[in-house]
Amino acid sequence: MPSKKRWVAVTSTSDLPVAMAPVKRAMTGVAPVRAVALPFRPLDEAEEAAFARKLKGAEGILLRPGYITASLLDLLPDLRVVAVHGAGVDQVDVAACTERGVLVTNTPGANANAVAELTLGLMLSAARRIPQAASRVGAERVWGEARHTGVELKGKTLGLIGIGQVGSRLTEMALAMGMRILAHDPGLRSEEIKARGAKPARFDTLLGRADFISLHAPLTPKTHHLIDGRAISKMKKGAFLINAARGPLVEEEALARALGSGKIGGAALDVLEGEPPDPESAIFDAPNLILTPHMAGSTQECLEAIAAWAGEDIARVLSGKKPKYPVNSL
Repeated sequence: MPSKKRWVAVTSTSDLPVAMAPVKRAMTGVAPVRAVALPFRPLDEAEEAAFARKLKGAEGILLRPGYITASLLDLLPDLRVVAVHGAGVDQVDVAACTERGVLVTNTPGANANAVAELTLGLMLSAARRIPQAASRVGAERVWGEARHTGVELKGKTLGLIGIGQVGSRLTEMALAMGMRILAHDPGLRSEEIKARGAKPARFDTLLGRADFISLHAPLTPKTHHLIDGRAISKMKKGAFLINAARGPLVEEEALARALGSGKIGGAALDVLEGEPPDPESAIFDAPNLILTPHMAGSTQECLEAIAAWAGEDIARVLSGKKPKYPVNSL
């Protein structure tokens, strides 16, 4: 019988919800589940202490909003596993978890189709200026197509920075649209990239040849500001940039300048450097820009799949079994 004190926390807010039913099903007979609304930003010392009191005794955390830091871990001695709601684990100090004997898991691929679909939607929206046209018709009740003339995806070159599960799914969609695909992924051999339907390319070569560049890389120290002023200078004039991966992959000030000068034909971003973003960021005043509120994985199907996978891995760990999707090893 599980201990009466054993329980699992799910960080969830109205803006960043978690599908609770699959989590509760996974945890049946293992531990009760409670929602704890962590903010999606780093906490100061007093805030960490306050939230640690709310998380006291939790042996597992299913993490959507919130950051797991070394100092927070020190206040949670009962914690055994952190299951990240998604593939990226930059919210978690994985090294600190490993040092303290806390397993970290993620859900690689559970959101791949949803993110790829939104990315394709952003590409189409940027190329055809769909949001601007719809907004003008709604606000001004005017007609006429001239100012909304865009470009087609067919025959254009899509450059993928990263061709993992999301990039591979997007490749299938883009090929069906008649696009050519280049991909740069230092983690894969050329043969693996070719097997996924893309032509391998060096980073600078891809920047110079792609009409659309879509980012699908994890956030690491090496990829922080991967798209900066230097990278933008290498891009085709009038190219489009799409980012539904991690905000800090793009240097926002450099992108805003490039949009203002016309160097970049347009951009569509589902993620920003800060979340919630700085309302004074120059990016909000940039032209030819589409912004969506980190919604790539927000489909009912995706939320349920992620919650089920993450919940099942927490249940495995608390039942003395190995997780399916470990990030670290103990």
